[in-house]
Amino acid sequence: MLVFTCFSLNEVFKKSRGKQKEDHEIPAYVRKEYGRTASMKQQRKFYTSEEMRVQKKPISGVSRAISEADEYLIRSSKSHSTSQSRTSGSVQARRGGEFIGNRMRFKVKVLNETQFTITDVKVFLISFPSEALHLDSDDEDEFFPKIEPEGFRSPSFDFLPTQDCVKGEIIAGVSYIDERGKAHTLTTKPFVIRSVCDLLIPDQITPEEFAMKLKDHECGEIVVKVQEWTAEEMFEKSLRIIEEANFYEVESTSDEQDGVFHASISGLAKGKYTGKSIGVKILVSGPVNQQGASCTIQVTGEDQAMILPAIDDLRERLSAWLCPLCGSPLTLANVEDLKDGKAVVCPFCNVSIGR
Repeated sequence: MLVFTCFSLNEVFKKSRGKQKEDHEIPAYVRKEYGRTASMKQQRKFYTSEEMRVQKKPISGVSRAISEADEYLIRSSKSHSTSQSRTSGSVQARRGGEFIGNRMRFKVKVLNETQFTITDVKVFLISFPSEALHLDSDDEDEFFPKIEPEGFRSPSFDFLPTQDCVKGEIIAGVSYIDERGKAHTLTTKPFVIRSVCDLLIPDQITPEEFAMKLKDHECGEIVVKVQEWTAEEMFEKSLRIIEEANFYEVESTSDEQDGVFHASISGLAKGKYTGKSIGVKILVSGPVNQQGASCTIQVTGEDQAMILPAIDDLRERLSAWLCPLCGSPLTLANVEDLKDGKAVVCPFCNVSIGR
């Protein structure tokens, strides 16, 4: 009789689960007997699927544990997906620019380092100093249907200067659609423009006329200390910089006194657009044939707004490491190798350079 009862109870529970009966439809003596004879695994399966659905009342402590576990899984999933996106690469927006002839060329490089093709890529200008630069085009954006994995696009924007002194920032944006159809927008780092020398024309004049003209000009000055070069080397470098910065070399002198080398270089130029004059004088001094020199840059001009940008421009040129043959600036890696006593090759003219 007992065996028959257990068999009947199991049958009853099987039928009740198959029909998804509610708790109140199952007789109390059946639930009691099943709880006594069934395994814990069977009880958990039955009561979780049936009784908890009916009661809909969370068990104290259990619901919180479940929600915390869900949150942990979500965070873990997000962390895992973030890690995957980092390892699989990203889309980068880089920028650069230079003066070419009578115009300023600004370039943006969109680099797709992901494993997927990105589409509907648009490169657009966000901001530029419109009071000093005029965009030489009706379009302020460039569109590309797609960029393949490990591919890139490099659109450029040409500007025509409207003043002899250009200073400000150019900022560009990039928008694209990823492989999931999600839109993204990137912003480039500001490209700082502070240039006068690229917009000058050499102005030939005699030393006497140069001295008279400087009396009516505003003046600014800065002192640059260098440790890597001798005073003689800085004199030769300054002569080249005066020419590259579009100044006419008015006069240059050098001599040695009591083991100290002294040199002076003066130059004059005028603006392409306003025709206003700007003069420069570079004074170099230091121990004869020993590393370490002092360079004083004096800039005078009819337009006061041109003085500080010109000083900054000349200071950067004077501090840069240049190729002794072509005068082009060397890369940071080249400079580090030279400081370590290694020979390098100029990336522009391929001449071998050694210290």
